[in-house]
Amino acid sequence: MDILAMQMEENARTIKLTLLFRPGGVWHNTEVDRLVNGLVTETSQHPKHPSHIVLFGHFTKAQTLEALLGGVAYTATQITGIAHKELPFRPGFM
Repeated sequence: MDILAMQMEENARTIKLTLLFRPGGVWHNTEVDRLVNGLVTETSQHPKHPSHIVLFGHFTKAQTLEALLGGVAYTATQITGIAHKELPFRPGFM
């Protein structure tokens, strides 16, 4: 295995992500824009999972609420690695 492949594998295991989940709901473009600009991060979404957003980095619920300026109920879960069981899809930035 070459060094680049080893580094990519390590990054996949150690990447810090925050999973936002809105049960039965969808995330609107304005909310995604507020998260990206307010937290200075990247987001990833999947059309088969409209109730989920993956943020690059670990963020608390309070930080996401502040960036969103409040909002509809959702959960925020900090996870590490793209193989985490709660991650419904592979983020586009990986």
